[in-house]
Amino acid sequence: MASSCSNIDVLVEPDINTVPSCSHGPCLLFDQYTKDGRSRKFFACSAFRNRKQCSFFRWAEDLKYCHSKGQLASDPLSQNETQIQKCEKSHTANRKRYLQFKKLPCKERTACTTCGIVLLPGELNEHEKKGHVLRHKVKLHDLQHPTSFFAPYEDNKTYAQYLFSDTTVDFLLSYLESKDFTHVLCVGAPRIHEAITLRKRSGNVTLTSLLLDLDERYMQVYPRKQMCLYNMFNHYFFDSKGESIFLSFLHDGGKGVVLVSDPPFGGMVEPLVATFRKIEQSWQRNVETGVSSENLKKEISDLPIIWFFPYFMEKRITDAMPSLTMLDYKVDYENHTLFKTKEVKKKGSPVRIFTNLPAELFALPASEGYWFCAKCQRFSAEENRHCDKCGSCTSKDGTTYKHCDSCKRCVKPSRVHCPQCDVCDLPSHIVGSSSTS
Repeated sequence: MASSCSNIDVLVEPDINTVPSCSHGPCLLFDQYTKDGRSRKFFACSAFRNRKQCSFFRWAEDLKYCHSKGQLASDPLSQNETQIQKCEKSHTANRKRYLQFKKLPCKERTACTTCGIVLLPGELNEHEKKGHVLRHKVKLHDLQHPTSFFAPYEDNKTYAQYLFSDTTVDFLLSYLESKDFTHVLCVGAPRIHEAITLRKRSGNVTLTSLLLDLDERYMQVYPRKQMCLYNMFNHYFFDSKGESIFLSFLHDGGKGVVLVSDPPFGGMVEPLVATFRKIEQSWQRNVETGVSSENLKKEISDLPIIWFFPYFMEKRITDAMPSLTMLDYKVDYENHTLFKTKEVKKKGSPVRIFTNLPAELFALPASEGYWFCAKCQRFSAEENRHCDKCGSCTSKDGTTYKHCDSCKRCVKPSRVHCPQCDVCDLPSHIVGSSSTS
């Protein structure tokens, strides 16, 4: 399986016996193409695309040479034991520090937002000398909202912690509760996990969640049974107990488990799909013996998935995972100027929900203009219109598409049909170099 990005493909299932590891787990195999059509394979970190964040790089042919010479086993970069031990000690130590921090009077509680850690008595001066940004008189309420307390990382390719608005969180959790889901596996969705830990019991349903995330700062706030340090691009647990905690969560949830993921938008689709499939396989092995709600549909055979990603990645996602469909719901974020509904009044956020749950059962709020299309048997956005010629509600980007009889499909309203190019494009396009709409 290959995923193309510029002149580089990522080979999700490499035809190679030995895959090296960096401190972030097993690496990915990439295929780099030159202008003359030749290619050369190399291994690099699965989580970080920036060499400043993870410098691991190895040409595939060099790796094979080292392996044939028996040198690979002695390569410290291929061993994860040290990293796993470090993570276990770090999580335990962080939790101990955090619990000590909570016992301090409010006036003595100070956190370093530069380092993303809480400070104990005697540690303040060191951070002050370095000019770090400090937060004083930290309240217990602040500690219960770590996604707001810690400054979000905004690296699109690795963290991209653009946090859901309260409206989006309430919509999602209300839906999950209405369908009697009980266990929410949050893969890189810390705001959802946070909301669940704070949410009061609703009716007969009590949601519980497990956060799988790469952000080490959350190890302070959540115990190991609630959060595992995890790399979603290679299904790697940094803690030796992480996988057993994950499997126990799937077993306890049974058919009440739903996977909710909000990956960085610069992340590669195919490695994420490979991870979701591994999670689904683990769930299928556990679901037969797991607990399930009497109100849940017994015919559930695939792990329910709710994946947040931009609408323009629809083809990449559905090609890689055909069971997923895109909903019209515009996902609102509170700390992203492009993905705030209030900031983009004309089109709304470009982020959508991709799910394998029945679209007709995913009721979108009428108060926000969504309506049910009887012909499509799904909910559509206010601006979306059913096209009888296409047989579907065709709008994707927040505008009302129009049908082009020449192209025999609906196109964006900004496009016009060009007879010379025989395609719809912007009126300002250069004839002969048209792009598709």
